Amino acid sequence: MKKLIFYLFAITIFYCNSSFAQIQYTTENKTNHLSPLKVSFSFLNFENVILPITAGVMVEGNVATKLFYNVQFRQGYLRYFFVPKEKLITTQKESKATYFEAGVDFAFSDKIKQGSVKVVTESSNDGTYVHEKYFMANCDVRKLWLLSGGILDYKRAKFVNSDSSYYIISDNQTIKAPKDYFTHFNQNTFAIYAGITSRKIKKAIVHSDGWKYRRFFARKFYAHALIGVTNVGKIIYKDETYKITNAKQQPLGYRIGWQWDEMGVVTNFEFGKMPGVQLETPVEKTQIDNIFVNNPFYNYFKLTFHFNIYGGDKNYHLKQVN
Repeated sequence: MKKLIFYLFAITIFYCNSSFAQIQYTTENKTNHLSPLKVSFSFLNFENVILPITAGVMVEGNVATKLFYNVQFRQGYLRYFFVPKEKLITTQKESKATYFEAGVDFAFSDKIKQGSVKVVTESSNDGTYVHEKYFMANCDVRKLWLLSGGILDYKRAKFVNSDSSYYIISDNQTIKAPKDYFTHFNQNTFAIYAGITSRKIKKAIVHSDGWKYRRFFARKFYAHALIGVTNVGKIIYKDETYKITNAKQQPLGYRIGWQWDEMGVVTNFEFGKMPGVQLETPVEKTQIDNIFVNNPFYNYFKLTFHFNIYGGDKNYHLKQVN
């Protein structure tokens, strides 16, 4: 029985090696020829830092080989639908939720290692399964460590419900929503960030059997510290204007994120704590509030999807190849 298993294993290995040996290919590596300008749009993002659903644009690129930059702008296109307008007892206009960011990454370590890319030569769908024929082609993998820095600015309306252990105070007057109603105020945060980023990039053309297969994959991991200041707007309550006096600055924050860019689709997941303000009240906080409202370590996440429309690395520096 052991000999039979051994022979079957040997035959399998021989068959696989014979199949792979039949595939002849050459690889052109382009990891040092990255696009200097890429423009991507997003239509459906999920983030609680400004509004649940946003859309926007991202501009990014690589200049002078080791310098990367990115500029992002997003805006909520639906108001905060968990709070009906008729349930607000404060009547000032809600701030339009917007997010702006601009930053650079500079590489202090830049190395090339050997890796591979998946090359799909044939694909079909029978309605239930996707069937693929592919092979793995050797290619360069560029690995970088970078120093990051930049600015961000975001505006939003903050809603406070009647069940919360914190509420608005103006001088000595308490403004708290009755049951099932809400108060709100507008805030604008400006911050700077600095930290470290790791990038892994594969960019190649694989030539095989008269075909050219263009492959691009980039992964980015980053960890940033943030420091900022938040301006809080006045509120209108019962036709009177009040200044919020119990909004305590929370200037420090952080974020940790991952970004995947593959053939023109950029997916980004991020979480952390954004600088902002906290309403100080004499009420003891519940355990739920400490987790979801007053947590000193976490207050936001985002998941964004951008689709490249110009200058993508899947085509840049590849068009002229015959």
